Amino acid sequence: MRRSSWRAAACAGMLATAAGLAAGQAADGLEGEWTARITLKNGRQVDAQMQLQAAGGTWRTLAQNPGDPCVGIPTPMLWRRVESGVYELHLQGSKALTGCRDNLITFQQLDAGTLRGRSDAGAEIVLTRR
Repeated sequence: MRRSSWRAAACAGMLATAAGLAAGQAADGLEGEWTARITLKNGRQVDAQMQLQAAGGTWRTLAQNPGDPCVGIPTPMLWRRVESGVYELHLQGSKALTGCRDNLITFQQLDAGTLRGRSDAGAEIVLTRR
């Protein structure tokens, strides 16, 4: 097999694997629009909106903080199923704005339209399908 044919076959294999992983996540049925109710460690509650696609999406907290430009900006995110009914969302604040913090949230699926989880910063989050 020529070198260029070998590369083409390898790329096709990687694309098929990636498509299979995305399809596996798509079968979870989490794609779509969600609202989030965030309860911070101090008890304050904040809302957010989330749009999920096959393996990623966008998160936006519906609050502003003049002292923190990272709050309230659209933030890219990745998500994956860890095991049946358990998901991780990786909010990539550092990609939205230099200096913003990335966050990891682990969720347990309660039913088809509700997920409950906790962020690595200790906030409790409930997601509800819109």
